[in-house]
Amino acid sequence: MSDPNDIKLIKLVRAGDVSAFAQIIEKYQHMAYTLANSIVKNHQEAEEVAQDAFFKAYKSLDKFKGDAEFSTWLYRIVYNTAISKIRSRKAETITLESQEVDKQNTFNFADNLNRLERQERKVILKRALKELKEEDAFIIILYYYKEQSIEEIEKATGLSKSNIKVKLHRGRKQLQQTLEQLLRTELKSFI
Repeated sequence: MSDPNDIKLIKLVRAGDVSAFAQIIEKYQHMAYTLANSIVKNHQEAEEVAQDAFFKAYKSLDKFKGDAEFSTWLYRIVYNTAISKIRSRKAETITLESQEVDKQNTFNFADNLNRLERQERKVILKRALKELKEEDAFIIILYYYKEQSIEEIEKATGLSKSNIKVKLHRGRKQLQQTLEQLLRTELKSFI
């Protein structure tokens, strides 16, 4: 069920009140940008994707039926717009070097993460999310930051439930490995 305030704003927009859509943009712009950036991994392109997605949402507002949350419907538009942006790019090859974990060094991931200040955690987490595959990062953000269910993510992405679960599992593992590597690097810089 959609947020009653969203439904009210949508009705106002459909009646011709453009300022009501500005309120929708204000409410969702940060998350739209965050989701777009998790896929395109470029600040300027993420802003373009978010703007394009809001424009598409405005033009397609009559197609919103209210069967799902408005946010889910909007995130689907953001997702599709970001994927289209990636497809339109020239082919890029990004190689991530894999590094072996030094088994002799005991590294307590949780203790070291808890020592970091809140802001430092956000910076490191953003860096780690950028290392994930676009779809995996998008799904992790929806699941953990937006606390969307598997069913809502299924509607937003068009992926199957089992595929989403696999991507969540793979994304969490990759995220942990990346965070551990980033934290090791950070800790070495202090020593």
